[in-house]
Amino acid sequence: MMIILDCDSVSILAKVNRFDILDKAFPGARFCITNSVYIELLRAKRAGYSFPDMVFEYFPVIAMDREDLKAFQNISKQSMVHDGEAEGLSICQEKNATFLTNDHQAIIFAERYGINALDMKDLLTLLAIRQIQTYDEMISLIEDIEIRDNTCVKYKDKIMARYERNGL
Repeated sequence: MMIILDCDSVSILAKVNRFDILDKAFPGARFCITNSVYIELLRAKRAGYSFPDMVFEYFPVIAMDREDLKAFQNISKQSMVHDGEAEGLSICQEKNATFLTNDHQAIIFAERYGINALDMKDLLTLLAIRQIQTYDEMISLIEDIEIRDNTCVKYKDKIMARYERNGL
């Protein structure tokens, strides 16, 4: 199984220093970032952020081949996704990989065209269902994400409710 991470999702995980949850959620999977993600993170590094270094050390960059490029050209014509997401989606489409993104429009596009895609809510829910994180660890992880990425984790009540359903 190959999983391609977009810039937002890989940045969130780097900021909280939790790449380990990917390996726990998807044992044996191969994780990659695209050239677009690499370039975007390089801009962040040049602006003084340190988290991109963690990404560069942990994830290989996957380049588009001819078939990916054809898919990219078709996908990038769609106005609903940015070029960075289009690159990841095209590779996933051609290689039957999964796209991990936090971009709602990319998720909608993927669903419409039969491309495997997950968002951070899906990842966190999977961790809860499989009990990879305890209830308290999940609360801590969500708080870390919200503080370090200056964001709000959507549907955290639904994620935490998974623990109640499992009797935890």
